[in-house]
Amino acid sequence: MTNETRSRTSVAADVPPGWRAALGLVVALLVAVGVGTLIAKAAGFSRVKDAILAADSTWFLVCFFAEVAAFGGYAVVVSEALRWRGGPKVRYGLSVHVTLASLGATRVVAAAGAGGLAVTYWCFRRADFSTRDALVRVLGLNTLVYLVFGVGAWVAALLVTLRVSGRAALGLTLPWLVVVPLCIVAAHAVTDPARGWSSRALDSRSLLRRALAYAVAGAAWVRDVVPSPEGRRSLAASGVYWAGDVVCLWAALRSVGVEIPFAEIVLAYATGYVAMVLPLPFAGVGGVDAAMTFALTGVGVALAPALVAVAVYRLFGFWVPTIPALAALVLLPRAGRGLEQAAAAPA
Repeated sequence: MTNETRSRTSVAADVPPGWRAALGLVVALLVAVGVGTLIAKAAGFSRVKDAILAADSTWFLVCFFAEVAAFGGYAVVVSEALRWRGGPKVRYGLSVHVTLASLGATRVVAAAGAGGLAVTYWCFRRADFSTRDALVRVLGLNTLVYLVFGVGAWVAALLVTLRVSGRAALGLTLPWLVVVPLCIVAAHAVTDPARGWSSRALDSRSLLRRALAYAVAGAAWVRDVVPSPEGRRSLAASGVYWAGDVVCLWAALRSVGVEIPFAEIVLAYATGYVAMVLPLPFAGVGGVDAAMTFALTGVGVALAPALVAVAVYRLFGFWVPTIPALAALVLLPRAGRGLEQAAAAPA
């Protein structure tokens, strides 16, 4: 078996059997229930019960369609990353399949979304990209998506700090105000074409040096792609992705009667979302729930309605997409064949 064949089959071989995925879902559900129970105890079970009984389920429809828009936006980012500079033009449905399969892998593989990155990389290899180009594009598209996330969190933190839209403790806003600009300045410096650092280190024998080089190459890819039509569409689609997820949280809060400035919601969302980058299985079930709940209390939401709102948000943002995501992961070879056909089609 050739190295290329092995690389194309490795992800499919690593997909957990159905019973293991099901067991993992059960464990994740138990963890979420356990964490929720502990927070409910702290908030007072009676207050949590009152918040649940008073919830307006009509907002759930907004949550659902907000998440549909979010995943649809991410699929556009994948499509544009594939087609940039002469890459294959894939059907939108195929981009959605790749997006859902990546999500499914993120659900079952730990290490801060490494499973999703591996699936996306495998798909780019099936689209006939070289090992280097596929890895750079995958890292680049994720860097671009999180660039939009960081800028959105920074703007929200600034508005809250200046009390233009809501208020929160400086300890919640200051890290965003400082860290995001530092990251952007550092990325701009290390991706300067005159330095050529990443291109020299991509073939280094040192694993750490090579990993850093690919991270820099991914950031440099963003620098190159942003001025292009594909880059502008990707930025807009990334905005839709994050906006859809935030709107889902906003609607969840409205379902329990909580109305706070939108900047506060974005700030609490971003702070809670950071827990998802930790190396925890099933997208940080329990950790994200707790972090986002307490982040909401940091912007003035009472603990009981914050817990119920986050449970609603996670229902539509995590649990509802999980089944189609796992199905897309199981059907990943079909997506691979579609990508091969797209790559072989005349330009």
